[in-house]
Amino acid sequence: STQSTWEIQPMLPVLSALRSSVRRFVTSRAASSGNRGVVYMGPNKVEVQKIDFPKLELPAQQRKCEHGVILKVVVTNICGSDQHMVRGRTTAPAGLVLGHEITGEVIECGRDVEFIKNGDLVSVPFNIACGRCAMCKAGKTGICLNVNPARPGAAYGYVDMGGWVGGQAEYVMVPYADFNLLKFPCKDWAMSKIKDLALLSDIFPTGFHGCVTAGVKPGSTVYVAGAGPVGLAAAASAQLLGAAVVIVGDLNPARL
Repeated sequence: STQSTWEIQPMLPVLSALRSSVRRFVTSRAASSGNRGVVYMGPNKVEVQKIDFPKLELPAQQRKCEHGVILKVVVTNICGSDQHMVRGRTTAPAGLVLGHEITGEVIECGRDVEFIKNGDLVSVPFNIACGRCAMCKAGKTGICLNVNPARPGAAYGYVDMGGWVGGQAEYVMVPYADFNLLKFPCKDWAMSKIKDLALLSDIFPTGFHGCVTAGVKPGSTVYVAGAGPVGLAAAASAQLLGAAVVIVGDLNPARL
């Protein structure tokens, strides 16, 4: 016990250095294979292009991102809001890497990350939040004050949302990892259900949040306008919240 502690203590710097070396090796090996992402080129045009491999850096602040991680993307989704940019309805600049619905495996952790480890399989909420500002502490992570210099609120790969590189890519950097990431406790089980769990990054919580903010409760009668992915998630959420009647409507008969 005490003797063992004294025997192990001198090895701690060595073990720490070894972990760092392994981490650098894994990351450099991944980086050598490059990175590709879905890039917005202009209205109605996107391309899969080679893009920079992510680094644990905050270029705008000219410092390292020690609270972040690098993910190897396992699954990602196309959001309906991505279509606003692709169809030319926004001021999205050409060259923007798209994607804010991300599930991935951690391959590198910053020095300050405590609870997320290399190899963890995680879901990434679409909105980026620090977890420390007044808005985050009030549960309003969608309008975090510390992740977008232009205005409250940020997201990956979206116009005017902080300039964060999107996750429709092979690798992506996630800041404030301890606060933002949802770790799946059993990696093997999660991989067997990965297409279902991909809904957790945006689609399902958007529908659930809509029901909660609408005040759905046991006995409610709920009408969901639109039977797309989020609408279906809202309908399922209404049932989970105890609604007695759930009605879904859509102008497209094929969705009903």
